[in-house]
Amino acid sequence: YEQVGKSVADISEQIPFDIPETWSWSRGKSIFLPMESEKPKNDFVYIDVDAVNNKKYIIDNPKHITTENAPSRASRKLHENDVLFSMVRPYLKNIALVTNEYKNAIASTGFYVITPCIGIYPQYLYWMMLSSYIVDGLNMFMKGDNSPSINNCHIEEYLYPIPPESEQQRVVAQIETLFEQLH
Repeated sequence: YEQVGKSVADISEQIPFDIPETWSWSRGKSIFLPMESEKPKNDFVYIDVDAVNNKKYIIDNPKHITTENAPSRASRKLHENDVLFSMVRPYLKNIALVTNEYKNAIASTGFYVITPCIGIYPQYLYWMMLSSYIVDGLNMFMKGDNSPSINNCHIEEYLYPIPPESEQQRVVAQIETLFEQLH
């Protein structure tokens, strides 16, 4: 069941799979803080889709731009531990965790900038957004021929499996241990 305001709705038909009893299904809009806009005032570091390495899922090729040359899409304010999720061709997985190095950069509006609420471990959010459940699920909403994309409401209305914070940290530790063994 989902409670929105005073009304309660049965969403059992929307639940894609079972999760442990201690976990919950949450919509993006209830676990992500609203995105912030910021127009650059000085020269700045700009992160567009090309700045994200979609094999390593990191920011590795940002642009240094003057305000006079700022693209109109340069307006997404970033914070350390935000997750960038490209809304254009999400199947390409242009997804990255914002590190301290880029906390003052400005991202393209082609990204949904996910700032987790308290209780959501940023690294859990990052790995979850890379999962086939999220990427494949959001791909179903793509529209357009030249640059197929999804929009904000698709990410905000989507259902995300959220464990308790201590379990989020255990999940991340296990994923990172497994990835270390691959390298």
